[in-house]
Amino acid sequence: MRHVAIRTPTDTRRSFGRTLVFWWVLLLLVQQAQRLVLLALAGARDLPSARVLLATLGTGVRADLVVTGFAVAASFLVALVAGIIVLVVRGRASARGVAVRAFAVAAAVTTVLAFLVETLDLGYYRYSGQRLDFVFLEYVGDVLEELTTTKAAVDTQVGRQTAAEVQDLRRWIVPVAGYLALEIGALAAWWLAFRHWVAPALAAWQASAPRLTATALVLVVAAGAWGLHPDGPDSVPAAGVGHSTYYALAQNPIWYVGSAMHAGVKRQSSVPPAVLAAMPEGRAHRIAQALVSPAATFPDPRYPFVRLADAAAHPLERRPNVLLLFVEALDRRYLRRTEAGVRVTPFLDRLMEDSVTFDQFFSNGAQTYHGLFAALCSTLPRHGIAAIKARYANDYLCLPSLLQRAGYRTEMVIGQNRDRNHSRFGLFMARNGLDELIDETAFPASAARLGLGLTDGALVDRLLTQVRALRAANRPYFLAALTMATHHPFAVPDAHPDVRALRAQPDRYLPALRYSDLELERLFTTLQREGLLRDTVVFVLGDHGRHEGAGGALAQRAAGHFMSPLALWVDASLRPPGYRPRAVPGLASQVDLAPTILGLAGLVPRLSPFVGRDLSCALATDCLPDRVVYVSDVYDNLVGVADRQGFWFYAFDSHTVEHTDLELRAASPRRPAADPAVAERVDHILALYVSSTSVIERNRLWSWKEFGPRL
Repeated sequence: MRHVAIRTPTDTRRSFGRTLVFWWVLLLLVQQAQRLVLLALAGARDLPSARVLLATLGTGVRADLVVTGFAVAASFLVALVAGIIVLVVRGRASARGVAVRAFAVAAAVTTVLAFLVETLDLGYYRYSGQRLDFVFLEYVGDVLEELTTTKAAVDTQVGRQTAAEVQDLRRWIVPVAGYLALEIGALAAWWLAFRHWVAPALAAWQASAPRLTATALVLVVAAGAWGLHPDGPDSVPAAGVGHSTYYALAQNPIWYVGSAMHAGVKRQSSVPPAVLAAMPEGRAHRIAQALVSPAATFPDPRYPFVRLADAAAHPLERRPNVLLLFVEALDRRYLRRTEAGVRVTPFLDRLMEDSVTFDQFFSNGAQTYHGLFAALCSTLPRHGIAAIKARYANDYLCLPSLLQRAGYRTEMVIGQNRDRNHSRFGLFMARNGLDELIDETAFPASAARLGLGLTDGALVDRLLTQVRALRAANRPYFLAALTMATHHPFAVPDAHPDVRALRAQPDRYLPALRYSDLELERLFTTLQREGLLRDTVVFVLGDHGRHEGAGGALAQRAAGHFMSPLALWVDASLRPPGYRPRAVPGLASQVDLAPTILGLAGLVPRLSPFVGRDLSCALATDCLPDRVVYVSDVYDNLVGVADRQGFWFYAFDSHTVEHTDLELRAASPRRPAADPAVAERVDHILALYVSSTSVIERNRLWSWKEFGPRL
């Protein structure tokens, strides 16, 4: 035993099991040590609660076990291939030893690579506050390109930036020294523990019960690779760490950068070749810029939507608190309606009458994450899978980031999991300015659940708690929420007689909408009664219109997906001179939300990629300019625009144009896209589609590295 104990873990006379245990634990420790350093750096700025810290550590262990398990599996495949080759060439006697050595070498290489990735992640986090992402990969690409194309790479922008970061030794020396010391200490401690205790114990177990020991090792590694959770590895991004900083630190950088690389490989343009032939990118950008803001200056052709701000903002006397309520599938066609003697939305109807509303407001997407992306980032939604899910590692300039930089506390409450359907919503919001995302994991176990998640009643209870806490903190806040009741299957409590009466109607959306209206009324009246809406602006809108078609032609059914209302309610303490509740004529959409909130707060950035317009002037005047609104319908594979003459949809499958008026009363016959009567609108549609797709696919919407210092 003494002879075995002093040899390295790669000794071929040792069992495969002992070699596996050594490298499995060592790889896990390498990752855990880096996370502890990151937690120390984050804690120096924002000390977490004990609950958040424990949740971060627990989730981090599971995340690292997943990566470690798959790394061990990859090393085992290398050993298996090596063993089979030797078995064929030299026989069974040599195959086992070669397989063990091959496994050890593969595991050692994997561990070194993991250490390098963890070190890069530490440096990148120290520099940018983000984990490794596609932006970092682009930066590495820029460095490599400049090194290969110029003899004086250090004189380029990337070279100067890299040199400046490296030379700032005082910023780096303590974290790097602490990180290396912790890594070396973890390695040394594990080496000693393995030699003196673990290896002898494993040898004894293998001698007495070899099959049981082997089975136990396989099960332990497999359980770790599955994240010690029934939902597998995807349970890590779904973990209930509400604090965005620590949620990001709970993730594994190897998985994170791997996902970014996988997305990068798929970043070829998703625009059909026929569309690109009809609308080349250069022409698309020029038309899109003219449609977004005809008088604006676009200073950088690499980022076609980045433009200088105008002077159109109408800030309130004081920076307001912002309460932003997304009501699932809220469709303005169902407001002010009475069914079976029951008023469906009496509270929302009264709120609209006391608010500034917009005659023709639309969602830009037909699904939740398309709508949230458009509203929070003032960016046209990606056709197909939402950018929040497909391109969450890109650079964006979103409303929460700008409010956070101005001293706002930024939070959001949702009644489902942050990663439902693998949406990556938690990851997206953590890197785009949200201080805390409160999802179903943070609600009490007793909170009522129906349908896809928590009831709107439970959501309202939590919103009341959050507003009280935010007001007590005595700093401006941004609080967003997304309801669930009006999402299919429309499962809601029926304690109220109106809800029970509407259940007799064939349309199940109606009782769900009545229930949601009741809960919104409870939220609003409670906040008003407690004086918690002072100095607050409230926005109520739909994340999109109804999914379910309401009959009629294709254009009418598709247009119904975008019929969201918007109510902008301003507390009396903030109402400016000339303010009057009313419906403002003209077209507006979700992309106008972020610029409007920033305009009311006096925080319009000097430079932004926003495609929406600041509507703060509408508090006193009818000021909406003539414009077109871009819409993207993933259900019917259509993209289109809305203008004064109605909706115009381009169908990818048939290359035809569908049209209906803004009230969806009638539809025109389908026309070929080449018809001169619709040629200009086809150009508008395709230009906005091509431009919005290309800037997201190529991460050319925004760059914090390029434009952040100019904000």
